[in-house]
Amino acid sequence: MSGFISELKSILGWDAATSEVASIKVGGQIISGWTSVVIRCGVDIMPWTADFGMTSYQPADGTTVDITSGADCAVYIGTTLVLTGYVVTVVEDLDGDNHTLQISVASKSIDLVDCAAEFSTYQMNGTNALAIAQRVSAFAGINVASINGAGNIDVQQFSIILTETAYEVIERLSRLAGVLFYDQPDGSIALSGVGSSRSASGFQIGRNVERFTRVDSQAGRYSDVTAILATTIMLFTKPGDQGYVDQMKALTAGPVAKDPGVTRPRHMLIPVELGDPGLSLPITTKRVQWEVARRYGRSQPVNVTCDSWRDTEGKLWQPNMVAPVTTRSGRSVDLVIGELTFRQDDNGTHADAVLMPKEAFLPEPIILPFQQNEGIAALSS
Repeated sequence: MSGFISELKSILGWDAATSEVASIKVGGQIISGWTSVVIRCGVDIMPWTADFGMTSYQPADGTTVDITSGADCAVYIGTTLVLTGYVVTVVEDLDGDNHTLQISVASKSIDLVDCAAEFSTYQMNGTNALAIAQRVSAFAGINVASINGAGNIDVQQFSIILTETAYEVIERLSRLAGVLFYDQPDGSIALSGVGSSRSASGFQIGRNVERFTRVDSQAGRYSDVTAILATTIMLFTKPGDQGYVDQMKALTAGPVAKDPGVTRPRHMLIPVELGDPGLSLPITTKRVQWEVARRYGRSQPVNVTCDSWRDTEGKLWQPNMVAPVTTRSGRSVDLVIGELTFRQDDNGTHADAVLMPKEAFLPEPIILPFQQNEGIAALSS
């Protein structure tokens, strides 16, 4: 790797480390000089993707570009690795005056999203979420790493459905462990909590932000969320003529979660989680709180178009990075970068970022299989 970086530096020049020149290493070639670049990555995006356009003739040395679909590749911005994966599609367009290539690239996790999980046994006991995720990703040559211990939670029993993709298995595991999972530049996958790092600087109108859009919405939000016991009597027996309120209170389980931002009476009922242990119903309590928190977070996105791909310390913006957003009035608030699009074309170099409060990314709480009785665990799996 050090030899390749030295070669890349010799091509890009003395400021290669902070350069905003995108290049691809594929088939032993380092290819730059793209006329259009779009790299898309995010916490909720898997696989990460990149699209490039260029003329196939490189005037610097008179060689032609030879890229085939399925080839291993790595995408760099300057000397910073951004994406490791495969060439998915190559489109060659030739007419009398032009000869261009359009190349689409996806991270290694494309195989987890598309392909079935492969196991010698589909029932696992006495392990943890991180170990299962590593095992389900092994067939694709993908490592799964923990950030700050995320995913190191015991899962005493876990069943995999024969038709599930590897991505679907890891998604269910991540909810069990209460963590996020997303691509990393080296082709691995990270298990992490919300906000794994912090940028040296942020986004500020009048400094590095060219466009700013803030949304404040109440769509999909409720004044309160209540968990109820979905018993057979409640579902199939007509209430009595008297005491509707008392009967509803009897069915209510755990505390009611409230959204102070919704002033109209907008009520939401959810069923108590099957097998929630104890009288305190801890998972159900977390679930109603999660419903309010996530719906609030997703209703407050901020979209910015930045004039640079890097912060003030020269580090690329990254998904799951906490960054302060400062408005024209000088008010600053910490938000989490959920999605990034690095763009480069005739209009210049820009980064489009979607940021939201950390509540928007909290995983949905579900019950660990070992907390359920055997009958309920079988139904849940």
